[in-house]
Amino acid sequence: MPKKVNPRRIPATQAEVEKAWDHGVMTGIRHADVIFLSVLVDKHEHELDIMQVWDEIGKLAGEIAEGRVSMADLRNVLREEYNINL
Repeated sequence: MPKKVNPRRIPATQAEVEKAWDHGVMTGIRHADVIFLSVLVDKHEHELDIMQVWDEIGKLAGEIAEGRVSMADLRNVLREEYNINL
């Protein structure tokens, strides 16, 4: 008797898995960006310059990518200075 194969299982290469993972990560980041900026624009537009905030986010992301700042560092600052636990 032949081995049963789950018809929903689709074989994938490691490269395909990594590509799907990267796509999922980027989609999650884009969603977080949209949510974050939507709240800023909707609730705090009169208090700040949204484009300046967006530029600062880009700069911080660059510092993270270069290894000058870590996500752990940022989480610690948020927790210790603002009582925000992420």
